[in-house]
Amino acid sequence: MRMLLSGKLNKIRTFALLLIFIGMGIMYIGFVWPSWMALFFILGMLFVLASVGIYFWIGMLSTQAAKVVCPVCKKETKLLGKRDECMYCKAILSLDPKDAGQQTNA
Repeated sequence: MRMLLSGKLNKIRTFALLLIFIGMGIMYIGFVWPSWMALFFILGMLFVLASVGIYFWIGMLSTQAAKVVCPVCKKETKLLGKRDECMYCKAILSLDPKDAGQQTNA
């Protein structure tokens, strides 16, 4: 579970996966009320399509993300923005030299 929520890329991917499960759950609610099944199917599909859009967007961001080697675990990880967490050990990494050495527990 720790790796799923470390780094901005993984947090957004986890949210998109959650949208897929929510969408499928909404579609299954349609079996409870068959007369409303079309509405639940459309709502569920909207959640799934939103997830597809988020996956596409994060894929485009991932191709442009800076690759760095984490000084703590020595694994290559991607950074979104100037400051991000290592995907593996959650160490705070920064591309900005003035942030070097600063650790926060946010």
